Amino acid sequence: MKSWLRSLRPCHHGTPNDSREERLSKPPVIWIKSSVNFLNPVRITSRILKFRTRMRGQVIFRSSREVKVISEGQVFRCDLAGRLRKEGKNPVVVGDWVEFERNENADRNSDGRVLSVEERKVWLSRRRDVGRARELILAANVDQVAGVFSVQKPNIKFGALDRLLMASACMGLPAIVVINKVDLGIPDEVEDRLRVYPTLGYQLIRTSAETGEGLDDLEENLRGKATVLSGPSGAGKSSLISKVLGIDLKTQEVSDHNDKGRHTTTAVTWHPGEEEGSAIVDTPGFRDWALWGLEPRELSHWMPDLAAHVGDCRFNDCMHLKEPGCAVLGAVESGEIEARRYRSYVGILESVIERQDRDR
Repeated sequence: MKSWLRSLRPCHHGTPNDSREERLSKPPVIWIKSSVNFLNPVRITSRILKFRTRMRGQVIFRSSREVKVISEGQVFRCDLAGRLRKEGKNPVVVGDWVEFERNENADRNSDGRVLSVEERKVWLSRRRDVGRARELILAANVDQVAGVFSVQKPNIKFGALDRLLMASACMGLPAIVVINKVDLGIPDEVEDRLRVYPTLGYQLIRTSAETGEGLDDLEENLRGKATVLSGPSGAGKSSLISKVLGIDLKTQEVSDHNDKGRHTTTAVTWHPGEEEGSAIVDTPGFRDWALWGLEPRELSHWMPDLAAHVGDCRFNDCMHLKEPGCAVLGAVESGEIEARRYRSYVGILESVIERQDRDR
């Protein structure tokens, strides 16, 4: 036993010279024998009783240092209980419903501590951009996903759009395609490629944060739902959120030297709407959407136009490349599947296989 532990005396009230009645009337005291051989009382009062009230709330912000939880209309800055910190990656994410203890001590740096996380109903995730391969959960317990891409500055990458739509479909989340900055003009080739998405069941909304075009339509599609806005850097997510919610979010211009957006949003943030159930989840922009948790043979099942023909292939494990009796290839030849959509599938398939080989 450590020497300082041996120096502890039993906890009692008051001082040795107090009467029994006086001791009982005073706050508890721990008497500690110090190195200079006198007793140093450390009073334990109600002010330093750390956590008292247990509450339920939803995570609206998560960074490496803190978690913000909204409960009963108030926002609480919380830290994580030690058990949660040891649980590895994604122990608490934006959108999680949590139980936390409210801190009654105004002198502490946090308002409470997150104790536990309720089971997630649904979540949207992608592969981490850098470092070791792992899942990055962007948000949990949401209702839909809105992929925000711009017609110019930066130019739309249809491969990234298709990856985002596949990830949403895999998690059972409806998706909306938002094409922003239409005030810059939509090139004919881009307009031609966009026409396929409504035929596949996706809502396509053309917007401009500058002119206000399409904002009413966008707001109508977001009403009453918790929506994740995801897209490349510089596509204008923050500008759209500012217009729809009437709040001021920091935005930056696209870098001229590489036509790539600068990351404005640095952490996932949940912005509650005015109506119950409405929320917009702002996410950091990405360079490219990397799929997580999908095997190469599964990819075609999450592209609606390809999925309609997968069941007719001769082989159950058909990859739709050069296999005989492939119904998908037959549909491409007949024009039922657009050749550009098929090429997008092949590009995604190759990238997934390449990442898997690199991770081994």
